[in-house]
Amino acid sequence: MDPVLTEANQKLHSALEHLKLELSSIRAGRANPASIENVPVKAYGEVLKLQEVGTISAPQPSLLTVTVWDAGVVNEIVKSIQEANLGFNPSFEGQTIRLPIPPLTAERRTEMIKQVHQRQETTKISLRQIRQEIRDGWLKLQHNGEYSEDEFERRTRVLQDLIDHFVAQVEELGKTKETELQQI
Repeated sequence: MDPVLTEANQKLHSALEHLKLELSSIRAGRANPASIENVPVKAYGEVLKLQEVGTISAPQPSLLTVTVWDAGVVNEIVKSIQEANLGFNPSFEGQTIRLPIPPLTAERRTEMIKQVHQRQETTKISLRQIRQEIRDGWLKLQHNGEYSEDEFERRTRVLQDLIDHFVAQVEELGKTKETELQQI
């Protein structure tokens, strides 16, 4: 395989993994630690991710708990969760923060589905940008005489097939998350 296509494949996989990470942070009415693990928390003079200051678990389908390692940052974590505007109302006792998961309203589901679509579109734009960067590089090489026009066209078709494959995966991830959000 062409080294440029290998590099493209890696970039495309990276964009897809980023989408998976973003979609996992959209909650679907049941407890999912991924929905809060990247909440920024001001602690120890810097901004850390929530997963870096405590252990997040889902002991019940409708409850998340955060066991904080240092009791001195509990109030800061509660404040950060509230400021993240994820729809959680945290309560705490000692070093344990409880986050009951409220059922999703129809309005909130619609809003989350829109977020899914926005993130899908952002990923598709990234895929198209990667395709354009690679084509531009090949076009320069063709103008320098390193590729014939036929070879450029062949490479472009192979690249487009690769892009189409990834776009289909983006669509599938979006449909799966949308179905998950629509379930009651």
